Amino acid sequence: MRAAILLLLAGLFISSCTKSAMIEITRPAEYNVSDLKRLAVVNFNGPGNSGEIAADKFANQLWSTNYFSLLERKELQKILEEHALQMSGVVNDSTIVEFGKILGVDALIVGSVTSYQVEDKKGKEKVKEQVWKGEYEKDENGKFIYEKNAFGKKEKKKKYREELVDKEFVNREAAVGLSFRMVSIQTAEIRASGSQTESFSHKYYPQSDNIPAKEALLSDLTEQAIKKFIPMISPYKVTVSRKFEKGNEAVNAGISMAQNNLWDKATFIWEKEVQNDPGNAAAYYNLGIAYEVAGDLDRAEQAFDAALKIKNKELYMQALAQIRQRKIEQQKLQQQLRHEPAQQEPVE
Repeated sequence: MRAAILLLLAGLFISSCTKSAMIEITRPAEYNVSDLKRLAVVNFNGPGNSGEIAADKFANQLWSTNYFSLLERKELQKILEEHALQMSGVVNDSTIVEFGKILGVDALIVGSVTSYQVEDKKGKEKVKEQVWKGEYEKDENGKFIYEKNAFGKKEKKKKYREELVDKEFVNREAAVGLSFRMVSIQTAEIRASGSQTESFSHKYYPQSDNIPAKEALLSDLTEQAIKKFIPMISPYKVTVSRKFEKGNEAVNAGISMAQNNLWDKATFIWEKEVQNDPGNAAAYYNLGIAYEVAGDLDRAEQAFDAALKIKNKELYMQALAQIRQRKIEQQKLQQQLRHEPAQQEPVE
């Protein structure tokens, strides 16, 4: 388990332009559903094939987390056919437990597509355009000016004038609304739930623009909504920024080392500096970042705390608060990675 946790610890990317460290960390899921290891995603209720699309995308996103054991959609269909059931319309509050037991899973993901629509609003507007009136450019001597066209052929250079012209447009608006519930088969309790709406609106000019297909647009919006559901039930990765604090020559030398991913040397420089100058707040603060990158959150907290005691600065206060929050999250994360259930109330 220790190896699994280490694999999920922060990865580091340094931006030399912003003088900051970008740290990739893993955060715990919003709901602790780690005791529910094997899941199945059934078709959502929705118009047309929207429910099947939503369920497929939800299953794919869950599969990519490598956190749950997932009943494949093809296998799900096979089991349903054996029991003369369909992918949709078989799950309701009275049958969900029985249905889950048939599938041999710990929990079911069920949901609804509450909105799934695309609308085009057409119109005309005045726009400025360069218009050719049949005239050609001439030089100061009154002779025609020539230029090469796209095929390399020499031709007269056209003279354009800016005019207001009527231009047709299409304003394509789309919206997808989704809601989901994660229901425990053992207790019939809703262990997690959420809803999300994604929308899109853009003006296109049919004569010059490529208008995205309606189905592709709805599919993309569905994907965006589902991506926001995944962190609710599975640990997820985010990138956080830690801004370096400039200081004396030693402090700045450590920053240069860190920006070149030489964190062992940066740590050595800052540790040496705080020994020589215990009042150097910037050295303590940057040392805290180095410890955080190494995954040593206790020492990172001590270093940030030391910097704040020397100098009451907003940057140091934020860093101390963030590292303490990370320590709380880390405890939750390790519990979830061990698939230990937490004491929590069912979702209303």
